[in-house]
Amino acid sequence: MSYEEFVSGMELELKSLVSDNLLVSVQKTLKNNGYLRCGIRLSEKNINISPTIYLEEFYEKYQYGTDMHTLAEQIMKIYQKVRIEHSWKEDWIYEFPGVKNKIVYRLINREKNKKLLSEVPYMPWKDLAIVFYLLLEMDEHQMQQAAMLIKKEQLEWWNTSTEDLYQNAMLNTEKLLPYELTNMCALLTEMLGVEEIEDHLTAEESMYVLTNQMRSFGAAAVLYPGRLEMLALYLKENFYILPSSVHEMIILPESGALPKEELNAVIQEINGSQVNAEEYLSDHAYYYDRVRKCVM
Repeated sequence: MSYEEFVSGMELELKSLVSDNLLVSVQKTLKNNGYLRCGIRLSEKNINISPTIYLEEFYEKYQYGTDMHTLAEQIMKIYQKVRIEHSWKEDWIYEFPGVKNKIVYRLINREKNKKLLSEVPYMPWKDLAIVFYLLLEMDEHQMQQAAMLIKKEQLEWWNTSTEDLYQNAMLNTEKLLPYELTNMCALLTEMLGVEEIEDHLTAEESMYVLTNQMRSFGAAAVLYPGRLEMLALYLKENFYILPSSVHEMIILPESGALPKEELNAVIQEINGSQVNAEEYLSDHAYYYDRVRKCVM
């Protein structure tokens, strides 16, 4: 059974479990880098939250032998949890004063998101695009957040402009999602342990990972006002910015870097072998000039 057939079968199974006031439908959503994800949307009368539950994890369980009915019951448990814990009063979402303090930005690839960008307000940054989200909820302990992509229709609701979104996002994003700068060795030690990292110390002791404290769409931390300038003062030299993924940037001091062409080749190789296609950001390095105080 293909994934699409599984989704259709799950739609029928869920419909057999729920009451008439709960609408079950297949939802296709355009995600980052042009990926179209297919999931199940659950909508209930008089409840202002309609989550789309993507089913890849459940499809994998099905392939390993879990029956459809058991999986449908698991999905309903998830829905009930979300329904209780994550519903909100929706009136505020239609008025700009109610949302402006929740607007944040993210960085995505411009070329690979042409269709998405035709539907949303955005601002160009180099060859990338700054897009805007409402940060609805955030759980710092579980490193989870609920966010809604802002589309052109929301600009009409709020009678505002892309520039207004950007100005508010500049104020909010670092406040809500503080930056995190970690030495690469420290991060790898945290992830892998001391013994596994010992052989990599020389290569990575001068590299830094720039992200946010949620480590989610943290590549946008390069946009935080004044942060790159402060980083250049700390390093006392110019540096390269390597787009690791939409979630983080690698900061590499110029004195320890390969020629830019070789850096680009390394980035392209890693993108092709280690980066999830939906998390891809760019295939070349950027350069920060501390005299000009700009990214080139």
